[in-house]
Amino acid sequence: MTAPIDASMYLSMIDSIGTFPTRASLNQTVPAAYTQADDFESPVDLSNYYSDLERSDLWAEVANNVAESAEVLDNVMVAALENGLGVQDAVNINLAMQAYKANCLVAKSTFELKI
Repeated sequence: MTAPIDASMYLSMIDSIGTFPTRASLNQTVPAAYTQADDFESPVDLSNYYSDLERSDLWAEVANNVAESAEVLDNVMVAALENGLGVQDAVNINLAMQAYKANCLVAKSTFELKI
């Protein structure tokens, strides 16, 4: 047995939208959202902008990302086998596989840049 569909909610939503914009309403000026022009004109000292960067081994970080994404893919596949491989499991496997592939491509390009 099916219940009838109540469409009254949609009619009230359409009525709440009001009228569509007209040419006159589009030509009206809109007040600026931010009027503090002084903030944009004040000088900013960027002389030591890059001095506070922390040193990190880029290749190690990229390799770590590949390992983490491989572990996530493995965990998602195991969970899918335990759950009986539903639709959500298939979506999760696909997303984890795409993330793993993306991390592998980043690792390949980083390795090529390192050489």
